[in-house]
Amino acid sequence: MNPPSATRPANLPEVTIRCREHGPLVVELPVDTQGAPTVTLRVNDHHGDAFPLPTEKRAVALCRCGQSGCRPFCDGTHREHQFRADETATAPSETTS
Repeated sequence: MNPPSATRPANLPEVTIRCREHGPLVVELPVDTQGAPTVTLRVNDHHGDAFPLPTEKRAVALCRCGQSGCRPFCDGTHREHQFRADETATAPSETTS
């Protein structure tokens, strides 16, 4: 995990969006010491209406392949369609003064 950004206060909870190789985007919510999420996640459609989300989970998988039967969420259909996506993050370039 990368250290907190210099522009973001260290005490704020951090939401992580992870790109799964050949799979969905996984939104991981920070949790408290009891395991409960410390932020609220809302996924809206293009009209601004919220999709119902599971409240007991600390992660939500969003479809990237476009084939899911429950879009915008992942249902694992990407495996049947041999979806391929293996993007990797590039290290920030070092700048010299």
